[in-house]
Amino acid sequence: MIDESFYHAPGAPLDNKTDYLVRATALNGHVRAFAIRTTETVREAMRIHKTSPVVTAALGRFITGSLMLAENMKGDDDNQTTIIKCDGPVRGMTCVCDSKGHARAYPVVADVESTYHRPGKLNVGEAVGRGMLTVIRDIGLKEPYVGSVELQTGEIAEDFTYYLAASEQTPSVVALGVSIDKDGVKNAGGLIVQLMPGASEEDIDYIEKRANGGFPDITFLMEEGFNPEKIIDMFLGDPEVCFLSGSEVSYRCNCSEEKMSRGLATLGKADLEELANDPKGIDIECHFCDRRYHFTSEDIKELL
Repeated sequence: MIDESFYHAPGAPLDNKTDYLVRATALNGHVRAFAIRTTETVREAMRIHKTSPVVTAALGRFITGSLMLAENMKGDDDNQTTIIKCDGPVRGMTCVCDSKGHARAYPVVADVESTYHRPGKLNVGEAVGRGMLTVIRDIGLKEPYVGSVELQTGEIAEDFTYYLAASEQTPSVVALGVSIDKDGVKNAGGLIVQLMPGASEEDIDYIEKRANGGFPDITFLMEEGFNPEKIIDMFLGDPEVCFLSGSEVSYRCNCSEEKMSRGLATLGKADLEELANDPKGIDIECHFCDRRYHFTSEDIKELL
């Protein structure tokens, strides 16, 4: 009989509908792994932005990968911004993550016609095309860390893999998945496995064989009832795997009228005077949650 308590990381939620991320180590500490469920997070992004299926898949993979990249931020004000600028019809995507597991994101173009590699397999790479992936991490140092690489395939997982190897010098296996049916997002999640300093050639060969051995799609495993802990355990195949911690993740925008007002205040005096003379005032829409904020001409005069 399987001991289900083994597949529960400290701090992970018990509710099987809550999105969360799990951290683990294996192979005598020479490998670390993160797995994440982002189903509700991606559903919320799709609801807000009304994305077509291929954009939902692209944005969902992008959010999922970004959250795993941001997992080690600790400070209350730490944040990470991931940006894709591309020549495909989606044109680009931006995702901002904080240290509490919250993500907010938007695509430049939300409605793109979906094409497929094969029935049921969306062609995300065609929607994204060629371009650049940039990661900006602000963790309280004098200057934010900025890393940027060319997109390799536009399928997102391979692009994050290349970024980690080229920009952060961390050999990694990255798997991301979003499954969609006529009702919307069925499942979304991901896995990152990384070799740590001191990993032996034997450890490297082992991980390469696991990665190239036909590991099932993340979404297939989730449909079969695998939680993030079980996904890590299945990939690593190490009976001594150690689940370190789990933490909730979610889609959350932190916009406010005060922040929008500060943004308006950065406009030049001439622009503000022009806006103040318009009796209709101005509406400002948040890119991340589509919430609208209205500022009257009197509000703008106060800013002046």
